[in-house]
Amino acid sequence: MADLEQHAGDPTPMVPGLPPAPRADFGPRADGSHAYRGSGHPGAPVDRNHGAVDRVPPPRTPESLTQRLTGYAWDAAWETVRVLPSRPVFGMAGVGAGVARRVADDAMIRRNLSRVVPAEELDDAVEGAYASYARYYAEAFRADVMDPVWLDERTTTSGFEHLDGVLDQGRGAIILLAHHGSWDVAARWAESHGYHLACVAEVLRPRRVFHKFVTMRERLGLEIVPLRRGDDLTGRLARVLEQNHLAGLLSDRDLSGKAPLVQLFGEPARIPAGPALLNRRTGAPIVPITMMHRPGTRYHLQVLPPLETEGADLREAVQVTARGIEDLIRLAPEQWHAFQPIFEADRPITARREGTS
Repeated sequence: MADLEQHAGDPTPMVPGLPPAPRADFGPRADGSHAYRGSGHPGAPVDRNHGAVDRVPPPRTPESLTQRLTGYAWDAAWETVRVLPSRPVFGMAGVGAGVARRVADDAMIRRNLSRVVPAEELDDAVEGAYASYARYYAEAFRADVMDPVWLDERTTTSGFEHLDGVLDQGRGAIILLAHHGSWDVAARWAESHGYHLACVAEVLRPRRVFHKFVTMRERLGLEIVPLRRGDDLTGRLARVLEQNHLAGLLSDRDLSGKAPLVQLFGEPARIPAGPALLNRRTGAPIVPITMMHRPGTRYHLQVLPPLETEGADLREAVQVTARGIEDLIRLAPEQWHAFQPIFEADRPITARREGTS
């Protein structure tokens, strides 16, 4: 493993040779590569606000035996993946994806992807989704120990002129994410290049799994903002944006059942209003980004142009967000991990009634 640099006062490993962010000499280079700006204001330290696990109170009711055993199983799988060499880990992920494809009920992923790809491509897209999802977990369990130099050498990028141009305006950037590709590896790449990101995380059960994911992501350098009723979630993300950093929001799945109903791939779907609300409050642009898998444990990090939300009311802005999600998914539909109901027609009748406003 290469020797990693840590800038003064910040323990997050950086790619060697990169000066502290933000960098003034960013943009295209003569050799066709890109010099990355990074986030933040000149001379300002990064406030990572770690310790999210300690800020979440214990669950009000004890976890069931099944939940506790599930947590221990996740723990064992996680630690096994971290100590094994890469080749057998990804080999096992491929085998696991094949088994899951044969024994699991693929009705929901098939229904979701049928809205994106033509019928003759659906079987391949479903098979690809299982493979991508298995690879995602194999990578997520190891993301905080990935060598940033190794990752940098295996990652191509495109569209960073959009993100760096937004950050040069000094208002931060709202990063529109989908359950697509490998977002934890994208976070490793971003933090090791000087782009600091705060992300919202659902408080899961078993709590052991939640704690594991939060700890791993904080080791990457991320700030984790737990999604809890009553917390000033928007206020914390607004402060991150004021510091000219990134606020990442996974927005292709509604957890509340009460998100605005807009069109996604031509059908009604509830899309979270978080990016639109944060954009209205702070003026920070919404920038869609995804990191896609490439063969041979390689990656491509794609940044799309900022979304146009000026003058839009909230519902219109959420519809713009939905179009941004469509653009991300169309880049590689087989890497959309849409194994839960997304579209209104696929949600249970009771959930549809509860979500009616």
